[in-house]
Amino acid sequence: MRYRRFDEALKEGDAAARSLADALEVAGFKLPSLSGDFPAIDGAALVRLGGCSSALAFRLAEWIREHA
Repeated sequence: MRYRRFDEALKEGDAAARSLADALEVAGFKLPSLSGDFPAIDGAALVRLGGCSSALAFRLAEWIREHA
């Protein structure tokens, strides 16, 4: 999506990050540094997935494969 205003894109990125965090929590996962990010150069809202332990990444990958 393209946004007319920088702050709209920030809000959209934050909302998307919260939505993803809620969904991950339901599945038993938490990405500690998941957050909305500054918009891309074209104004698109972004989410920063951040870092997690390798153990969590393996668990999440396994869960996705099992439920895809």
